[in-house]
Amino acid sequence: MGMFTRTLAAPPFGTLRAEGQSKVWEGEIDLPPLGQGFTLRIHGVSTGPSPAQTAAFARVLENAGQIREQATPALIGFLLECEVVPDDVSLTADTLWKFLEPCFLEVHADDYLGEPQSACAIGYAIPWEQDQLVHIDVINGEFDDIHSE
Repeated sequence: MGMFTRTLAAPPFGTLRAEGQSKVWEGEIDLPPLGQGFTLRIHGVSTGPSPAQTAAFARVLENAGQIREQATPALIGFLLECEVVPDDVSLTADTLWKFLEPCFLEVHADDYLGEPQSACAIGYAIPWEQDQLVHIDVINGEFDDIHSE
């Protein structure tokens, strides 16, 4: 017997889908000014995203410009520190975002890392490391940190 797909209209996420009894909901989203065409994955509950996840994600949408502004120097520093940027590439606030390819936006469970918070990771592919993604970490709608996977 195959799995059935459940569909849910869930503002501000848009249309989400989950397979069978999964609590993982998926969709697609554009997040100007952070990028277009993200795969969206929410580690919610069986009925969809939790109220805390919905509120935190609404803050991500609201703060997207501020998140980009705060993440830009952190991303540049992180990528340069990791020594993945070729010597002939000038990585600046003006050039950074043309190198980042939007991949996914993941909304973690409310108790991510055992804390009562709603965490999101905004992931990008980079052209210099095909097997590596760089993430902007957002906690409760605010920029937190940068990490790679």
